[in-house]
Amino acid sequence: MPAIRIENLGKTYRSGWRRKAGVAALRGLSLEVQEGEIFGFLGPNGAGKTTTIHLLLDLIRPTSGSAYLFDRPTGDATVRRRLGYLPESVNLHDYRTGRGLLEFYAALTAIPPAARAGRITGLLKLFNLEEAAAQPVTKFSKGMLQRLGFAQALLHEPDLLILDEPTSSLDPVGRKEFRDILLELKRQKKTVFISSHILSEVESVCDRVAILAKGELARIGTLPELSAPKSIKLVLRGVPEALIGALAATTAEIRIARGETTIKCSDEATRTKVETLLTDRQVAVERTEVTTQTLEEIFFSAIASKKEP
Repeated sequence: MPAIRIENLGKTYRSGWRRKAGVAALRGLSLEVQEGEIFGFLGPNGAGKTTTIHLLLDLIRPTSGSAYLFDRPTGDATVRRRLGYLPESVNLHDYRTGRGLLEFYAALTAIPPAARAGRITGLLKLFNLEEAAAQPVTKFSKGMLQRLGFAQALLHEPDLLILDEPTSSLDPVGRKEFRDILLELKRQKKTVFISSHILSEVESVCDRVAILAKGELARIGTLPELSAPKSIKLVLRGVPEALIGALAATTAEIRIARGETTIKCSDEATRTKVETLLTDRQVAVERTEVTTQTLEEIFFSAIASKKEP
């Protein structure tokens, strides 16, 4: 059973007194997020990421299609108890202390009184907020507010976490701690749906990613599935001089150093020509090195494919 199932989801924001004109923020989005998966949800500003999250949270209604959490409609009260959410802009009751705020939310989420103190203390320690726990939230920095909001989202031990730009206010140390927490949640078989502009963060923790552009799904899959080879290096030894000349006649880059010949092919056509020559001359490849695209390169390639001609 997927933790999130989205089927042909669309959202158009209407405007004008006749409500006829409008902007399609989301067009026919379909995807699934499996339980226990860390799933990255990427796209430029205006791609439809926040609209999708608001639809999953049942804060707005779709124009078309449907969405389900643990195979139940997003508005179902039982499934909402299994959901934790951290918005991009964390707005908390600033007249309470850090611990007092978590105690307030613990009561709202019906955590048994006997379990509250231990759970709150554990979360304050996890997010390095122990020393600030007695301070009013008004004295918290942006990074501290972000960590306190994340602690609040984890307070009732949800099975699914939806995180919208969770590291936007964190420094490098805070981002490292955030990655460690996500990996621990993965070990606990929690499902995490994370929207972020910081591609390096997503690349380091996510099992799969989806890339949105202009309200449509541009790419989805694991990084190896999405990453096309940028170059292929074939490393050989003892290559005859005559073969070197034939290889140089292709578009491959040839480098010879200390008896080792490296042949760099920038595309599959060149690799095929080179391997044919090697096979014909019965020369074995010692090793093959493949350089693939980074998530940033995958992202920009996906966005470019959705640009207007």
